[in-house]
Amino acid sequence: MAIIELGDVSAPDFVEEPATAARPLSRRGLSRLVAAALALLCTAALTGSGRPAPPALTESWSVQIGSDAYPFPFGDLMLINQDRPGSNLGTTAYDLATGAKRWTAEGGTGPLAGWLNPDLESNQLYSPEHSRTVQQSDFTNVFGIDTKAVDGDTGAVLWRHTGDQMAATTEQVLLGDRDELGRVTRLYLVRARDGAPIWDRVIAPALNVAVSDGPADSTRIVYGAEAGTLTTLRYTDGVPLATRRVTPPTLLNWLPQMVNGQFFDVRGGVPERTVTVYQTDTLTELWRYDTSGDLYVQDCGPVLCFGEGFLITGVDPATGARRWQLPGNGVTPIAGGRLLIGSPERQDEQSLVDASTGRVIRAAPDDSTILALDDGDLLALRNTRTAPYRVAVSLWDPATGRSIMLGAVPGQADSCQVTGRRLLCQRAGRIGVTDLG
Repeated sequence: MAIIELGDVSAPDFVEEPATAARPLSRRGLSRLVAAALALLCTAALTGSGRPAPPALTESWSVQIGSDAYPFPFGDLMLINQDRPGSNLGTTAYDLATGAKRWTAEGGTGPLAGWLNPDLESNQLYSPEHSRTVQQSDFTNVFGIDTKAVDGDTGAVLWRHTGDQMAATTEQVLLGDRDELGRVTRLYLVRARDGAPIWDRVIAPALNVAVSDGPADSTRIVYGAEAGTLTTLRYTDGVPLATRRVTPPTLLNWLPQMVNGQFFDVRGGVPERTVTVYQTDTLTELWRYDTSGDLYVQDCGPVLCFGEGFLITGVDPATGARRWQLPGNGVTPIAGGRLLIGSPERQDEQSLVDASTGRVIRAAPDDSTILALDDGDLLALRNTRTAPYRVAVSLWDPATGRSIMLGAVPGQADSCQVTGRRLLCQRAGRIGVTDLG
């Protein structure tokens, strides 16, 4: 395959910065990514030639996609979801390594039917064939009526079952029937491989159902009835473990979550918003947290990250004590107990933060989008400034502030994502895959 021509990637902010301390970059991923760049530099030094051209990254493959397509990686595949004539959504699966088309499947036929819930553990995808839209006074509620299980390797439909898919493990799938208002009225647990029944239970109409992560034998289901009752069920057999009376929630402002085996009763509404945290098996109250904005809970390793509007707060998971708070819009946990926190003011500003203390380790290079690889290496992506417009890719070491240019690929920085050691970037009507080695 021909080498991709680079645009102007020699702007001063891509020049390697001098380090204040000579700390070697010794990570395993670094040696693979920059071997070609170092070889070129050595060649230049030995031959006395001028400054070499930046090393080139070459796309492994690319494919044309629609303007409204949504690509996402799933195991060794890249799935492309997009509208197709006669159905709401179709999915095409490509081999991530080669770009070979593996399978194509049509979506459902109801309004908005066809979204996919991927489950890597079972290598299956779950999708409604039909959905329903209910217009409430303040919002629109869209939910699945039935579910089909799709094999990740072949795209074949393995089974169909009534109910909206809510959770999945390697061996089981949880489904729920909903009434005309979208409230869950019956729960089913079925086998993942063939949809065979394990248990089902009629429940009081529930506004929401939360399911914990983890192996099936430790997984719990908590649902909240409109009358103001929380109930915990054991995932494997549906047996009730605990019940607790609470203030009745509302469909619009109740957003419960399960994080690290704790149940977070998140209440919205003005002027006060409160989070009450319960021990899942007994529904014993552990602690409370008051917030002035809408809140989302995320596991950030040594702390829980509470996203509150344009603030990120690090909270002690045992006590609810606030450890730190920073302005931010989105947080990504990465290796080494670190977080990438986006700026609330600019999409292309990020900082690397110590998760335990909230200390800002280093601000990312200006006008860059930072992506984390699985081994903890960080890529800094920036759009080039002259035609042909591409994404310039550098390896960024926050310990020294150095950026080492790797090359450039077609695309836009804010449309790129990583999976394993592959970079996926979109540009007008296409998506390309680059193997980083």
